[in-house]
Amino acid sequence: MFRDRSAKFSMSLFAVLFALGMVFATSVIASAADSRQFLKGLVGDWIGTCEQSTDGKTAENKYFHANIKQLDSNTYAGKFDYYRNTPNGPLNIGQSGVKFEIGPDGAAKGTITGKGVVLVEKKPKNQEHELVEVLTCAENGLRGTGGGKLSVDGMPFGIGKNGKVQSATSSWSLNSGVLTIDQKIKVGFRALVFNKSFTIAAHFTAKKGTNVASLMPKTYATPTGAGH
Repeated sequence: MFRDRSAKFSMSLFAVLFALGMVFATSVIASAADSRQFLKGLVGDWIGTCEQSTDGKTAENKYFHANIKQLDSNTYAGKFDYYRNTPNGPLNIGQSGVKFEIGPDGAAKGTITGKGVVLVEKKPKNQEHELVEVLTCAENGLRGTGGGKLSVDGMPFGIGKNGKVQSATSSWSLNSGVLTIDQKIKVGFRALVFNKSFTIAAHFTAKKGTNVASLMPKTYATPTGAGH
């Protein structure tokens, strides 16, 4: 009788574990499918606006054109070109390359690398960045966490050379043809005895298209000989 009860218990435990395993496997498959479905929706050309702030201080709006391609069933890659609005039209101020690789568990590894020009106290400075995140399925899209590095040339005491992204979060959503990306990173810099950290927040809004100038408010160049 003891053996019978033991066998029944073992069979019941096996059934529970098997059922849990099936639930886990199903959730992984669904997660991977959801990641693929969302990333497929990103394929194509996008134009949009980037609103950015550093430690709560609002920066000048940037504009961007993005092109996303599907490389294979698990890999997507693209490029973001950033622009500033000037009286003479859009001025390219930087680029970022993005790559998403979907793993067996459905999570996507997102890598962003790029360079460009930023204004520090209204002076242009060259910057380079690299960010790596793990993105998982969230409502209407993906949510990521990760870290990386950021460098800014020409800063006092070379403090901008070895910036470390101490934390990074992002969310990607797609609703009614509108792509929204929210990103928040905390960057720390160290040089000699100086330590400084900044929190950078960015809000991207985009729609399908290629003409980034169509998003920019009209500005007018100063006539020659005027404004002296």
